[in-house]
Amino acid sequence: MTLLLKTRTDVDDLTTGCTFFGTGGGGSKQLGLDMLYPHVDAGKTIEIVDVGKVKSNDWVACAYYSGTIAPPTPEIEALRTRFPWDFFEKELAVGLASLEEYMGIKFAAVAPFELGGVNTPAPIDAAVKHGIPCVDGDYSGRAVPEICQNTVCVKGYSMAPMALVDWYGNKSIVQHVINYEMGERLSKALSEVAWGRLGNVAFPVKGKDFHEAILPNTLTKSYNVGKIIRECRESGDDPANKIVEKVGGWVLFRGEVIGRTWENREGYMWGETEIKGSGIKPGKKFKVWFKNENHMTWLDGKPWVMSPDIIEIIDAKIGEPITNTDIKKGDNVSVIGMKGESIFRSLEGLKVLGPRHFGFDLDYKPIEALV
Repeated sequence: MTLLLKTRTDVDDLTTGCTFFGTGGGGSKQLGLDMLYPHVDAGKTIEIVDVGKVKSNDWVACAYYSGTIAPPTPEIEALRTRFPWDFFEKELAVGLASLEEYMGIKFAAVAPFELGGVNTPAPIDAAVKHGIPCVDGDYSGRAVPEICQNTVCVKGYSMAPMALVDWYGNKSIVQHVINYEMGERLSKALSEVAWGRLGNVAFPVKGKDFHEAILPNTLTKSYNVGKIIRECRESGDDPANKIVEKVGGWVLFRGEVIGRTWENREGYMWGETEIKGSGIKPGKKFKVWFKNENHMTWLDGKPWVMSPDIIEIIDAKIGEPITNTDIKKGDNVSVIGMKGESIFRSLEGLKVLGPRHFGFDLDYKPIEALV
């Protein structure tokens, strides 16, 4: 079934839900809205098509941004604004055309790399600008910090050839990478060269392989979560309770943010958020560790819910998802946990998205066994 976005409200609902599944990362919701609003304001209907419409011989591209989500320092802002951003929000559409030209093919559709406030609207925007549809599915089921943490990598599909474009208009075609780590390093290095983000069009796959890797209906799921949050804001219902009631999961914790530390390192935002319990949920203190996205938690000092399961912090009253870029001391929040995608709970999936991958000497325990 095709998901149709006709109004700003439709765009808001989808982008809010994608920010929720961004698990603290995935980019700014406002940037995502700014990408999609012009299309519906111009009277266009944005079509998010069922993955079943992709045929076995079709080519599908994955379009996404890479780079840190850390806010720029005044020094970096001064450096990166010396040149005109002529390709800002055009990077992915230009990348699609560049990769088509290099490969001598035409893409039938675009697939999002992940769910997030920017990294889902961005491929939708690129698809509209390029004149092809975006599919109702993605390769991660959430936002993730590293290239290897998606289904196309778990399945072993090639990342290259890929087109890399920054907001100034510098364009590169990478013909081959020896592994995902080096592909990631090349992309991150160029994002740092541009003092910000980089548009990536990569993982070109034929329809047969696409169907092996895609996680279907994740954009519809995100849209539904966004709609729940909006309706709770209108009705005054508790958004955390409504989300877990209608979508599944658990309210892990409620309280006030009392601490937040972070650093910008290796092209990622690393840090911790501390929350003091309100007494509504068990526990006095809850700590979340993030690398762009939320990946580890501790309840009163003991390790608790962890990636690949979903850990999302929302505003306790209005349900707005809060990214790790924006969260601050004094925020009253609810923390929601959900099961991660089954492929990332497999042996191969845990190698790239389990706690040991992030340097913690812990075995993964499913959220349903902990809560």
